Amino acid sequence: MTQSKCGAPTQSGQRCQNKAVIGTSRCSKHQGPLSAYGVQQRKKKEAEAKLKKLRKKR
Repeated sequence: MTQSKCGAPTQSGQRCQNKAVIGTSRCSKHQGPLSAYGVQQRKKKEAEAKLKKLRKKR
């Protein structure tokens, strides 16, 4: 099994060539909580948690 490349866009316009962290699609530099990918993942988890909370109330 080969480890994939990060592929996040960099400031120079190229794609990041660092190896992705196992279990994610981004390297440690680009998977932070404020990256676009991190924000998207956080919003998705928050939406799921909100739905679960609403289901419990019913």
